[in-house]
Order: sequence, then structure tokens, then C-alpha cells
Amino acid sequence: MLATKPMTIRPLRFILQAIHPDYACPAFEAMFEAEQPVELQALLGPDAHDDPDFEKFYWLERTDVAAICERFGVPFDAGDREVILYKYTELRDIPYLVHTNYELPLMLERRKKLARMYHEYPPHQHLYEDRFDHYVAQGLLHKEVDVELFDSPIHARNGRIFEGLRTAYYTPKGEEWRIQAWRLIEKAREKRAGTIR
Repeated sequence: MLATKPMTIRPLRFILQAIHPDYACPAFEAMFEAEQPVELQALLGPDAHDDPDFEKFYWLERTDVAAICERFGVPFDAGDREVILYKYTELRDIPYLVHTNYELPLMLERRKKLARMYHEYPPHQHLYEDRFDHYVAQGLLHKEVDVELFDSPIHARNGRIFEGLRTAYYTPKGEEWRIQAWRLIEKAREKRAGTIR
């Protein structure tokens, strides 16, 4: 009988990200490797037990951050900022900074002309909507919201019930026309897809 080699577990890379309190985007971050990802899973607790491939994003308490930094030797001090942990993905290999998660500061700098946040509801707001609304109230951004009900509510495996899809659109002031242009493009795309079927 041939001896089989013991299965080796490849180390995984992870990102710790501190969130800017005003702009709802990463302020700074640190990368680290976990040679035994199961050790990180244990530190993350029950939420990670059903996530063997680390597909989720994890919002960490300060004690969680401290434990992870100590165990994996990560020099990372977020202060009072919120911290997210997630697995390194191929998106990070792109040789430029993608706009995902940087929509708010890019719009305030007028470098991004339209942002679209869509998700199932409830909840009836997207993550950090209050931060976006702060700049809407100041007159720096324009906001519109579309709500589309599902034919029947969707029951998720975790027990949550979703009634529809909610989309919040944002533009810098003076660029409001882009929202209607987007809607028209989407309608044309849906109509074309319907005729192709």
C-alpha cells in the first residue's frame, strides 16, 4: 500500500481595514498571512463557523482586533475607528485603486459622478447611508431612491425576510441628470434582454 502525504493547508492572506469616520472608506489597512486559517476562525467566533472559505466580511470589536494582531503579529492600531477583516482577493492584484468603497470621498472631490448602492430590504438603508446623507443635507450631494418589490418575499436561510430591492443613487450637485440617464440605459438593456429571450 502506498503511503499518502498528509494534506497541507495553504496559508491565506487577510486584510485588516480601519474605516474613516467621516468618509466611510478605508483610512488605512494591514495585510497578514494565517498559516493555519482555523486559528483565525476560532478567534472570529461563531460567525465564522459556517464560513470555511472566509467569504464574509467581519466587523471586529477592539478586543477581537487586539487578539488577531497579537496572534498573527500584525502592527495595526485603528484607534477608535471601525475595523473590518476580510480575505485577500484577486481584486487586490489590480495595479490601481478601484473605486469600490471609495465612492463618498471620490464624489466629494467630484472625481466620481454617480454612485449606486443597491441591496435587498429590509433594512431600508445601505451601510453608511447616514454618512452619505450628511453631505446630502449640506447640499454637496444629490440623492434619489428607487424601491422595487419582489413578486413575493424572499426567505433567506438565516431566517431574514427580504421584501424587495432598494437602490440609492448619489451624484455631486449639478450632475443629477446622470441618474435619469442610468435609469433609461437600464430600461433599454432590460427591454433588449427580453427581446433576445
